[in-house]
Amino acid sequence: MAHPFALGRVLATFAAHLLAPPTCAACGGPRAGPPPFCPTCGAPQPALPCSFDDVPLLAAGTYAPPLAPAIRRFKFEGHPELAPDLARLLAPRLHYAGLGGEASFVPVPLHRTRLVERGYNQAALLARALARSAGGRFVPRALERRNATSQQARLGKQERKANVESAFVAREAGTDRRAILVDDVVTTGATALACLRTLRQAGFEVLAIVALARAEGSGW
Repeated sequence: MAHPFALGRVLATFAAHLLAPPTCAACGGPRAGPPPFCPTCGAPQPALPCSFDDVPLLAAGTYAPPLAPAIRRFKFEGHPELAPDLARLLAPRLHYAGLGGEASFVPVPLHRTRLVERGYNQAALLARALARSAGGRFVPRALERRNATSQQARLGKQERKANVESAFVAREAGTDRRAILVDDVVTTGATALACLRTLRQAGFEVLAIVALARAEGSGW
């Protein structure tokens, strides 16, 4: 659970968003068209298909403009209200893949210290929005991050793998339950793989990994 002061900040941001005109998720400027981006920022660049342990990754695009600045605003600059609009980029991919329905949408968890600092888990906000649009279950506590690991973005490929090894634990049994793992960005896939294997050990069948962006050129 977020700290009360952090939670209050998040609620205030949501309230301000409701009173403000539509803005672009990437640049923050006025947006007259459909969400989440303005015509100047354009559409995301498609990401090449890939998979982890035979589980497909469904990404809205590559980690480049307009997705990269939108994710930075969403994740680091206190804009949790962007979650529903950004989730709209992923909903069609789930639909075309025939996924959703009775699946459990499981976010990659934050350690509690980072959750207090940020005030929200961006992956959880995405997972909740996707579960609502797809008619699935939002299962925010299926995974727990028990180690306060270093930020993956600051590490190399091998360091990322070691950083998240044994970092996650399943808090719910998933026997006969299908899961979709949700994150904001997938780079080397170390975090996704660690979560995927933890879910499998708990009895979940993981159908897909869903992320807003895939970071290209990561040496997969």
